Amino acid sequence: MRALWPIEREILELAASEYPAVGAALKQQIESVRVVSFENSGSGFFSHLVVADDAPLLTEASPLDPGHGTVAGIENGMGFCVFLTDGRLSMIDAYCNADESTAGIDFSTAVFQVMPWGPRILKA
Repeated sequence: MRALWPIEREILELAASEYPAVGAALKQQIESVRVVSFENSGSGFFSHLVVADDAPLLTEASPLDPGHGTVAGIENGMGFCVFLTDGRLSMIDAYCNADESTAGIDFSTAVFQVMPWGPRILKA
């Protein structure tokens, strides 16, 4: 297991800010999260996560869809989803917005920027 890389941490922190109803609990999970496996799929990446057993559970439905971003070497950017299993962070799915290869990208040191999709429409 390893600590989060900067891009993974920023995606999770973006999710915490974009989902304020569970933001505090999500931030607590982020403090204990560890990456158990990572896969560069060639069109993005998957980071499989585990959090402390005593971390508060999230009540939001999975997946969270916090935003998108730019990554050096990927012309059309990436989108990000955060998956939960039983109220706990379980996976980050980062995917290319076009048919581009991520095979040569080292996401541990990638230059990136993450941002929300835009204003959320609140349901009444």
